[in-house]
Amino acid sequence: MDIQEVLDRKIKELPVGLHVDGLRAVKSHIDAAIRHFLRGQSEPDETLFTDVIFRCNQAFEGSIKEAYRVIAGKDPQSVRPYEIEQFLGSSNLLRKKVLDQFTIYRREWRNPSAHDYTLDFDEDEALLAIVSVTVFAIVLSDQIDSKLAFDAAASAAPAQALTSAEQNAPLLDLVTNKVFAFAQSHVDTIGPSHSPAHDYYRLEGALAGYLSSELASLPDVVVEQNKRFASSEADIVVGRNSERIVIELKRASGKASAKGIAHQAVTQVALYLHEPNMVGAVVLVYSAAGGEYGVMPASGALSELVRIVARQS
Repeated sequence: MDIQEVLDRKIKELPVGLHVDGLRAVKSHIDAAIRHFLRGQSEPDETLFTDVIFRCNQAFEGSIKEAYRVIAGKDPQSVRPYEIEQFLGSSNLLRKKVLDQFTIYRREWRNPSAHDYTLDFDEDEALLAIVSVTVFAIVLSDQIDSKLAFDAAASAAPAQALTSAEQNAPLLDLVTNKVFAFAQSHVDTIGPSHSPAHDYYRLEGALAGYLSSELASLPDVVVEQNKRFASSEADIVVGRNSERIVIELKRASGKASAKGIAHQAVTQVALYLHEPNMVGAVVLVYSAAGGEYGVMPASGALSELVRIVARQS
Protein backbone atom coordinates (compact mmCIF):
# COMPACT_ATOMS: atom_id res chain seq x y z
CA MET A 1 0.00 0.00 0.00
CA ASP A 2 1.31 3.44 -1.00
CA ILE A 3 -0.04 5.84 1.62
CA GLN A 4 1.20 8.83 -0.38
CA GLU A 5 -0.98 7.68 -3.26
CA VAL A 6 -3.92 7.11 -0.89
CA LEU A 7 -3.64 10.68 0.43
CA ASP A 8 -3.29 12.08 -3.08
CA ARG A 9 -6.46 10.29 -4.17
CA LYS A 10 -8.40 11.46 -1.12
CA ILE A 11 -7.48 15.08 -1.83
CA LYS A 12 -8.39 14.81 -5.52
CA GLU A 13 -11.85 13.47 -4.64
CA LEU A 14 -12.77 16.37 -2.35
CA PRO A 15 -15.09 19.12 -3.63
CA VAL A 16 -13.24 22.26 -4.69
CA GLY A 17 -12.46 24.89 -2.07
CA LEU A 18 -9.67 26.47 -0.05
CA HIS A 19 -9.31 23.21 1.88
CA VAL A 20 -8.04 21.46 -1.26
CA ASP A 21 -5.15 23.91 -1.69
CA GLY A 22 -4.35 23.56 1.99
CA LEU A 23 -4.29 19.76 1.86
CA ARG A 24 -2.17 19.83 -1.28
CA ALA A 25 0.35 21.90 0.68
CA VAL A 26 0.17 19.26 3.43
CA LYS A 27 1.05 16.56 0.92
CA SER A 28 3.92 18.69 -0.44
CA HIS A 29 5.43 18.84 3.06
CA ILE A 30 5.04 15.06 3.44
CA ASP A 31 6.69 14.52 0.04
CA ALA A 32 9.59 16.74 1.17
CA ALA A 33 9.84 14.78 4.44
CA ILE A 34 10.16 11.55 2.46
CA ARG A 35 12.91 13.05 0.31
CA HIS A 36 14.80 14.04 3.49
CA PHE A 37 14.28 10.50 4.81
CA LEU A 38 15.70 8.86 1.68
CA ARG A 39 18.70 11.20 1.70
CA GLY A 40 19.27 10.38 5.36
CA GLN A 41 19.46 6.70 4.45
CA SER A 42 21.96 7.27 1.64
CA GLU A 43 24.09 10.13 2.97
CA PRO A 44 26.32 10.36 6.09
CA ASP A 45 24.14 13.08 7.62
CA GLU A 46 21.75 11.86 10.30
CA THR A 47 20.44 15.39 10.92
CA LEU A 48 18.28 14.78 7.86
CA PHE A 49 16.06 12.55 10.00
CA THR A 50 15.45 15.50 12.31
CA ASP A 51 14.61 17.59 9.25
CA VAL A 52 11.99 14.96 8.48
CA ILE A 53 10.25 15.73 11.76
CA PHE A 54 10.16 19.46 11.08
CA ARG A 55 8.59 18.87 7.66
CA CYS A 56 6.06 16.50 9.23
CA ASN A 57 5.24 19.18 11.80
CA GLN A 58 4.44 21.58 8.97
CA ALA A 59 2.17 18.95 7.43
CA PHE A 60 0.48 18.47 10.80
CA GLU A 61 -0.02 22.21 11.20
CA GLY A 62 -1.54 22.47 7.72
CA SER A 63 -3.86 19.53 8.42
CA ILE A 64 -5.26 21.01 11.62
CA LYS A 65 -5.79 24.37 9.90
CA GLU A 66 -7.96 22.68 7.25
CA ALA A 67 -9.83 20.79 9.97
CA TYR A 68 -10.46 24.11 11.70
CA ARG A 69 -11.61 25.67 8.41
CA VAL A 70 -14.05 22.94 7.37
CA ILE A 71 -15.07 20.90 10.42
CA ALA A 72 -15.19 23.83 12.85
CA GLY A 73 -16.29 26.30 10.17
CA LYS A 74 -13.73 28.89 11.26
CA ASP A 75 -11.06 30.87 9.41
CA PRO A 76 -7.60 29.62 10.54
CA GLN A 77 -5.60 32.52 9.14
CA SER A 78 -5.55 34.71 12.24
CA VAL A 79 -5.42 31.88 14.81
CA ARG A 80 -2.20 30.49 16.25
CA PRO A 81 -1.57 26.77 15.58
CA TYR A 82 -1.39 26.11 19.34
CA GLU A 83 -4.87 27.60 19.79
CA ILE A 84 -6.21 25.42 16.97
CA GLU A 85 -4.63 22.34 18.55
CA GLN A 86 -6.21 23.15 21.91
CA PHE A 87 -9.60 23.75 20.30
CA LEU A 88 -9.59 20.53 18.25
CA GLY A 89 -8.34 18.50 21.19
CA SER A 90 -11.18 19.61 23.45
CA SER A 91 -14.12 20.47 21.17
CA ASN A 92 -15.30 16.89 20.51
CA LEU A 93 -15.55 17.67 16.78
CA LEU A 94 -13.11 15.07 15.50
CA ARG A 95 -14.12 11.47 14.98
CA LYS A 96 -12.51 9.16 17.51
CA LYS A 97 -10.08 7.62 15.02
CA VAL A 98 -9.11 11.08 13.74
CA LEU A 99 -8.65 12.35 17.30
CA ASP A 100 -6.55 9.30 18.12
CA GLN A 101 -4.12 10.07 15.27
CA PHE A 102 -4.13 13.75 16.23
CA THR A 103 -3.21 12.88 19.81
CA ILE A 104 -0.50 10.41 18.84
CA TYR A 105 1.27 12.84 16.56
CA ARG A 106 1.14 15.69 19.06
CA ARG A 107 2.44 13.51 21.88
CA GLU A 108 5.17 11.65 20.04
CA TRP A 109 6.61 14.24 17.66
CA ARG A 110 4.99 17.68 17.61
CA ASN A 111 5.36 18.53 21.29
CA PRO A 112 8.85 17.07 21.86
CA SER A 113 10.31 18.77 18.77
CA ALA A 114 8.58 22.09 19.50
CA HIS A 115 9.80 22.34 23.11
CA ASP A 116 13.30 20.85 23.02
CA TYR A 117 15.57 22.21 20.30
CA THR A 118 18.40 19.85 21.32
CA LEU A 119 16.53 16.70 20.29
CA ASP A 120 17.81 14.52 17.47
CA PHE A 121 15.57 11.96 15.79
CA ASP A 122 16.77 8.71 14.27
CA GLU A 123 15.67 6.81 11.18
CA ASP A 124 12.96 4.78 12.89
CA GLU A 125 11.46 7.85 14.55
CA ALA A 126 11.47 9.72 11.24
CA LEU A 127 9.69 6.83 9.52
CA LEU A 128 7.06 6.62 12.24
CA ALA A 129 6.47 10.37 12.04
CA ILE A 130 5.92 10.22 8.27
CA VAL A 131 3.44 7.37 8.59
CA SER A 132 1.64 9.00 11.53
CA VAL A 133 1.13 12.41 9.94
CA THR A 134 0.15 10.87 6.58
CA VAL A 135 -2.47 8.63 8.18
CA PHE A 136 -3.77 11.62 10.12
CA ALA A 137 -4.16 13.61 6.89
CA ILE A 138 -5.92 10.66 5.22
CA VAL A 139 -8.54 10.06 7.92
CA LEU A 140 -8.98 13.81 8.32
CA SER A 141 -9.71 14.11 4.57
CA ASP A 142 -12.54 11.60 5.00
CA GLN A 143 -14.07 13.62 7.82
CA ILE A 144 -13.72 16.82 5.80
CA ASP A 145 -15.52 15.09 2.91
CA SER A 146 -18.31 14.08 5.27
CA LYS A 147 -18.66 17.60 6.70
CA LEU A 148 -18.84 19.18 3.24
CA ALA A 149 -21.59 16.72 2.26
CA PHE A 150 -23.43 17.50 5.49
CA ASP A 151 -23.26 21.26 4.89
CA ALA A 152 -24.51 20.91 1.31
CA ALA A 153 -27.47 18.74 2.32
CA ALA A 154 -28.33 20.74 5.46
CA SER A 155 -28.47 24.00 3.48
CA ALA A 156 -31.04 22.62 1.03
CA ALA A 157 -34.71 23.39 1.55
CA PRO A 158 -36.82 20.53 2.96
CA ALA A 159 -38.55 18.43 0.33
CA GLN A 160 -41.87 19.28 1.99
CA ALA A 161 -43.15 20.63 5.27
CA LEU A 162 -43.80 18.17 8.05
CA THR A 163 -47.43 17.22 8.41
CA SER A 164 -49.20 17.42 11.76
CA ALA A 165 -49.16 13.63 11.95
CA GLU A 166 -45.38 13.55 11.40
CA GLN A 167 -44.74 16.21 14.02
CA ASN A 168 -46.65 14.18 16.60
CA ALA A 169 -45.42 10.74 15.54
CA PRO A 170 -43.20 8.62 17.80
CA LEU A 171 -39.57 9.50 17.21
CA LEU A 172 -38.73 6.05 15.81
CA ASP A 173 -41.49 6.35 13.18
CA LEU A 174 -40.50 9.91 12.27
CA VAL A 175 -36.83 9.06 11.79
CA THR A 176 -37.60 5.83 9.92
CA ASN A 177 -39.82 7.68 7.43
CA LYS A 178 -37.17 10.33 6.81
CA VAL A 179 -34.39 7.75 6.34
CA PHE A 180 -36.65 5.89 3.92
CA ALA A 181 -37.33 9.10 1.97
CA PHE A 182 -33.59 9.78 1.78
CA ALA A 183 -32.87 6.28 0.45
CA GLN A 184 -35.57 6.61 -2.19
CA SER A 185 -34.49 10.04 -3.42
CA HIS A 186 -30.73 10.27 -2.89
CA VAL A 187 -28.51 9.91 -5.93
CA ASP A 188 -25.09 8.86 -4.73
CA THR A 189 -22.12 10.81 -6.05
CA ILE A 190 -19.46 8.23 -6.78
CA GLY A 191 -15.92 9.59 -6.54
CA PRO A 192 -13.18 9.03 -9.13
CA SER A 193 -11.95 5.99 -7.19
CA HIS A 194 -15.36 4.30 -7.45
CA SER A 195 -14.64 3.13 -3.93
CA PRO A 196 -17.74 2.44 -1.82
CA ALA A 197 -15.56 2.39 1.29
CA HIS A 198 -14.36 5.93 0.59
CA ASP A 199 -17.74 7.26 -0.55
CA TYR A 200 -19.29 6.04 2.71
CA TYR A 201 -18.16 9.19 4.50
CA ARG A 202 -19.75 11.44 1.91
CA LEU A 203 -22.96 9.40 2.13
CA GLU A 204 -23.06 9.60 5.93
CA GLY A 205 -22.65 13.38 5.81
CA ALA A 206 -25.37 13.68 3.17
CA LEU A 207 -27.80 11.62 5.28
CA ALA A 208 -27.11 13.60 8.46
CA GLY A 209 -27.46 16.89 6.57
CA TYR A 210 -30.70 15.73 4.97
CA LEU A 211 -32.17 14.85 8.35
CA SER A 212 -31.08 18.22 9.76
CA SER A 213 -32.85 20.03 6.93
CA GLU A 214 -36.00 17.91 7.00
CA LEU A 215 -36.38 18.14 10.77
CA ALA A 216 -35.28 21.76 11.16
CA SER A 217 -38.84 22.94 11.81
CA LEU A 218 -38.91 20.92 15.04
CA PRO A 219 -37.01 23.05 17.58
CA ASP A 220 -36.56 20.18 20.02
CA VAL A 221 -34.92 17.82 17.49
CA VAL A 222 -31.12 17.56 17.26
CA VAL A 223 -29.12 15.58 14.69
CA GLU A 224 -25.59 14.56 15.67
CA GLN A 225 -22.86 12.71 13.76
CA ASN A 226 -20.26 10.46 15.39
CA LYS A 227 -21.89 10.55 18.79
CA ARG A 228 -19.69 8.78 21.32
CA PHE A 229 -21.08 6.30 23.79
CA ALA A 230 -19.44 3.94 26.22
CA SER A 231 -19.91 1.06 23.77
CA SER A 232 -18.76 2.74 20.56
CA GLU A 233 -19.15 5.76 18.25
CA ALA A 234 -22.53 5.91 16.51
CA ASP A 235 -22.89 7.10 12.90
CA ILE A 236 -25.86 9.42 13.51
CA VAL A 237 -28.10 10.08 16.51
CA VAL A 238 -31.40 11.97 16.37
CA GLY A 239 -32.63 13.30 19.68
CA ARG A 240 -35.95 14.84 20.70
CA ASN A 241 -36.21 16.07 24.27
CA SER A 242 -35.03 13.12 26.33
CA GLU A 243 -35.45 10.47 23.59
CA ARG A 244 -32.78 9.36 21.17
CA ILE A 245 -32.71 7.22 18.03
CA VAL A 246 -29.44 5.83 16.65
CA ILE A 247 -28.93 5.37 12.90
CA GLU A 248 -26.48 2.81 11.53
CA LEU A 249 -25.50 3.30 7.88
CA LYS A 250 -24.18 0.52 5.65
CA ARG A 251 -23.42 0.36 1.94
CA ALA A 252 -24.31 -2.68 -0.12
CA SER A 253 -21.79 -3.25 -2.88
CA GLY A 254 -20.64 -6.06 -5.12
CA LYS A 255 -21.95 -9.48 -4.21
CA ALA A 256 -22.44 -8.71 -0.52
CA SER A 257 -25.85 -9.77 0.70
CA ALA A 258 -28.02 -6.87 1.85
CA LYS A 259 -29.68 -9.27 4.27
CA GLY A 260 -26.34 -10.26 5.76
CA ILE A 261 -25.24 -6.63 6.00
CA ALA A 262 -28.49 -5.71 7.74
CA HIS A 263 -28.10 -8.55 10.25
CA GLN A 264 -24.59 -7.35 11.07
CA ALA A 265 -25.83 -3.76 11.49
CA VAL A 266 -28.66 -4.84 13.81
CA THR A 267 -26.11 -6.60 16.00
CA GLN A 268 -24.17 -3.34 16.19
CA VAL A 269 -27.12 -1.10 17.05
CA ALA A 270 -28.27 -3.52 19.73
CA LEU A 271 -25.31 -2.30 21.80
CA TYR A 272 -26.57 1.29 21.66
CA LEU A 273 -30.03 0.34 22.87
CA HIS A 274 -28.58 -0.08 26.36
CA GLU A 275 -27.56 3.59 26.43
CA PRO A 276 -29.70 6.01 28.52
CA ASN A 277 -32.75 7.46 26.73
CA MET A 278 -32.20 5.35 23.59
CA VAL A 279 -35.68 4.37 22.41
CA GLY A 280 -34.89 2.74 19.08
CA ALA A 281 -32.63 2.38 16.07
CA VAL A 282 -32.81 2.60 12.28
CA VAL A 283 -30.50 0.64 9.98
CA LEU A 284 -30.07 1.92 6.42
CA VAL A 285 -28.48 -0.46 3.92
CA TYR A 286 -27.86 1.86 0.99
CA SER A 287 -27.24 0.62 -2.54
CA ALA A 288 -25.77 2.89 -5.21
CA ALA A 289 -27.39 0.61 -7.78
CA GLY A 290 -30.74 2.21 -6.96
CA GLY A 291 -34.07 0.40 -6.86
CA GLU A 292 -37.08 0.48 -4.59
CA TYR A 293 -36.54 0.46 -0.85
CA GLY A 294 -38.71 -1.05 1.81
CA VAL A 295 -39.02 -0.82 5.60
CA MET A 296 -39.14 -3.85 7.83
CA PRO A 297 -38.73 -4.51 11.54
CA ALA A 298 -35.75 -6.40 12.89
CA SER A 299 -36.43 -10.01 13.76
CA GLY A 300 -36.96 -11.44 17.19
CA ALA A 301 -36.84 -9.46 20.41
CA LEU A 302 -35.72 -6.25 18.63
CA SER A 303 -38.73 -6.07 16.30
CA GLU A 304 -40.35 -3.25 18.30
CA LEU A 305 -37.17 -1.18 18.58
CA VAL A 306 -35.25 -1.53 15.31
CA ARG A 307 -36.32 -0.70 11.76
CA ILE A 308 -34.38 -1.74 8.65
CA VAL A 309 -34.49 0.33 5.47
CA ALA A 310 -33.06 -1.64 2.56
CA ARG A 311 -33.52 -2.23 -1.14
CA GLN A 312 -36.17 -4.81 -1.91
CA SER A 313 -34.94 -7.90 -3.77
